[in-house]
Amino acid sequence: MDKSTDTRIPSRRRRFLAALGIGGVAAAVAAAARPAQAMTPPGSKGGTHYRESEHVKQYYRVNRY
Repeated sequence: MDKSTDTRIPSRRRRFLAALGIGGVAAAVAAAARPAQAMTPPGSKGGTHYRESEHVKQYYRVNRY
């Protein structure tokens, strides 16, 4: 290897790693810019959808919860 190729490789690698770092920071800023909100299906009143039906009660009995 001659000297010119030897110095170009770390330079390319350095630019590539810097671009990865900048991309990661940009992604984090974009994710933090707007908080996620849960969607409520249309026609839903919005409360909890948990019902303690018979099969749930049986599960609790069998597993001793």
